[in-house]
Amino acid sequence: MAQPQPPSPELKYQALGDLRHLRRSALHSHLRREVDALADDTRRPLLAAFLPGNLLCWLGRYLKYACHRKHPFSTYPAVGEQGVYRLADTAKVSLAGDWGTGTREAAAVAAGMLAFEPDYTIHLGDVYYVGDATEIAENCLGKTEYGYQGVTWPHGRLGAFALCGNHEMYANGTAYFETFLPALGIPASQDRRQRASFFCLENDHWRIVALDTAYNSVGIPVLEQIPGINRIPHVGPDCRLEKTMLHWLRTVVRPQDPDRRRATILLTHHQYYSAFEDAYHLPAQQLRQLFCDQDLLWIWGHEHRWAVYGRYQPGPLSAYGRCIGHGGMPVSIASPKPSRLASGMPLQFFDERVYTTEVHTRMGLNGFLNLHFEGRTVTLDHRDVAHRTMLVERFTAGGNGTLAQEFLRADPALTDLRPRAAGVPTGA
Repeated sequence: MAQPQPPSPELKYQALGDLRHLRRSALHSHLRREVDALADDTRRPLLAAFLPGNLLCWLGRYLKYACHRKHPFSTYPAVGEQGVYRLADTAKVSLAGDWGTGTREAAAVAAGMLAFEPDYTIHLGDVYYVGDATEIAENCLGKTEYGYQGVTWPHGRLGAFALCGNHEMYANGTAYFETFLPALGIPASQDRRQRASFFCLENDHWRIVALDTAYNSVGIPVLEQIPGINRIPHVGPDCRLEKTMLHWLRTVVRPQDPDRRRATILLTHHQYYSAFEDAYHLPAQQLRQLFCDQDLLWIWGHEHRWAVYGRYQPGPLSAYGRCIGHGGMPVSIASPKPSRLASGMPLQFFDERVYTTEVHTRMGLNGFLNLHFEGRTVTLDHRDVAHRTMLVERFTAGGNGTLAQEFLRADPALTDLRPRAAGVPTGA
């Protein structure tokens, strides 16, 4: 299992506050990355980025990526390993989303994941600011590039994986596919490295399917930022699933075959639905024929928060949603939209706790998720940056891919929107 390097006394971590108010925009992310690279210990104000010399440097870097094709979408060969790996009946998997920031908080989350002694670790995507080779090296591989203390993505006992996020695609996905993936995978497997941005772990009862919603999460430069115009097909981001990935799902994983039915945990970077932000429905529409007659446990990142939902049925798929985009970015403290709740959005828990130090003013707590598989059950232990349990829940796999949900205990400090009559045990 890969171990993070001890911090150097001469180096400091990226400050979490430097990443506040980062927009989901390739143009804005390149700007913020340039400001950070120019900053000294006093932190230059954002206005400094618009000085003529700095602006030209930033604009040149942005255009370098905007005017080039994105990296070809990687897939599996016709023979050999097909991206489906064996998950033991008793297994441990640790997950984090939006983790790749290189902050002290990201390092603490990585340490908490390793303390679980997982068999596998999976990152749900996003390396900041733009996921290029330098940021992958420093924020995921523990190297020192900008002078910050490097942070290492934790590896499980058997292997480690990472999904692609939209921020990696702001640098055309090149560093994700060519630098990060070769450092991941299952060392004992035939391929050894992670070959593609999608994969499957399965046993006789459960299947973890990880799909890439980020490859098509960047639209046409500038036009994707214009309201109205960005709704034109292929102008704005739609997060559509690539045809080769859908073909792999149909022909290799085969979730629709009666003898291949499993309770399914679906992992993506982008949200299927949300009580807080706009959602991305196209992937669910593309998956409808494959999973239309079963419940899914759908876990995503992208939103910089932690949230737990009941079964959502109005859309193309029936799914219990779990948002864990609080791995390393400043966590958003915001109330759910009343209109979403009024329409029946099944939000059950979200976290309004904040850090208490001055440098973390009004920033929510970071965290991660541990999964413990035991036969037909999987226990979800939601933990914060201090490794404290926020919520423990259990899902049981039934016949034909059905799921039964049970809450075991919850931290009383969490906001609970469920009817109190349902009752959830509180306390650690």
